[in-house]
Amino acid sequence: MNCNRLQAFGRLAIGFIVACGMNPLSAQVTDLPTLDSGPEVVETFELENPVTVLDINDRPQILVGMEEGKLRIAFPNLPGAEAIVPVDGKASYVKIIRPEEMDSWVASAAKGNYGPMLNGLRPQVKPLVRFLVIPTTRTNLHELFLRYYESLILTGNLDEAVAVSTEMPWNRLSSEYMNLVERLVYRTIEEDNFEATEQLLSILSTVLTEEELANIAFPVADAARTAGAHGLASKIYGSLARSSDEELSEKSLLWAGYSKAVTGEAYQARMILDQVPEMERGDENFLTYCLARGRLSYAEENLNEGLRYLSQAMVLSSVKASFKPELYYLLTVGYGETGQDAAAERLAREFAIFYPDNPWLMKYQEEFGGSDETTLN
Repeated sequence: MNCNRLQAFGRLAIGFIVACGMNPLSAQVTDLPTLDSGPEVVETFELENPVTVLDINDRPQILVGMEEGKLRIAFPNLPGAEAIVPVDGKASYVKIIRPEEMDSWVASAAKGNYGPMLNGLRPQVKPLVRFLVIPTTRTNLHELFLRYYESLILTGNLDEAVAVSTEMPWNRLSSEYMNLVERLVYRTIEEDNFEATEQLLSILSTVLTEEELANIAFPVADAARTAGAHGLASKIYGSLARSSDEELSEKSLLWAGYSKAVTGEAYQARMILDQVPEMERGDENFLTYCLARGRLSYAEENLNEGLRYLSQAMVLSSVKASFKPELYYLLTVGYGETGQDAAAERLAREFAIFYPDNPWLMKYQEEFGGSDETTLN
């Protein structure tokens, strides 16, 4: 194919992208790994042990299961008879019988002891997790389940909390549940269970807006990278890079390239980063651009260029940024490797003051023989 035909083909391709309203970056991110889709909502099932509940007039009825998203109700005084009822029907109401010990459990929880609440409500409400599709106006289940779920996340078994979360109908739940599951995400990070972290992010990716997911996922990716869970970090960046929002897609690509540089895959990192145009200080993603280009320069053993980019990132980023300890580590090591000992010592002192218990500080001290005391002196 001659040069003119190549140019014509290029113009046609660009024209097709613009005409279709596609993000120009979207055609370049298909090779990046992504988070799996969340589990499908189960709308037809039968309870292993049907539950006696009360109707809107406090008459007993038996909750059998669901049929295509509708309630299956049986009646104690009509053996063999069943009704299929919409979850939001005006005449329908599912009242869970409130445990007599509930007030005592609430009092214990108020003092920080969530055990009685968790153990008391578990057998009653855990089997009803899929019935959370019933609107709050048509049941008291949410009031009780929210108490159980909060207790589970704060003090319960992590595997149980994740398993329950995978069954919850997140597209029907209130912000209170969302706040709790976000806390659970960070608990999985604290306990180094990144498989569970990925499960939860996969669920959230199906119900949150791109912006909401990004606010949670970028700090999670920083934590994953710190713990060496580079596969999870790459999936997070790959998923967000498919955004129709060009700035979010660019930011995700920059972090994807950064992540490749961290694992020593300099060629792959450059291939990713070269998809993002050169940026200037006024650009929205300039900070992330400096981080990514600086980390790539380190991977390519160009420390001076790396220090130039990473120094700009240091100036532009807040001390509260989730990646800041990693940035301190990179700059402190870089200054030391290039013989700028005074700068390295100054940063090491700051590092220990701002992040005394951070894994990146511990990594620096292990690699270069420092300790909390010697670093501060």
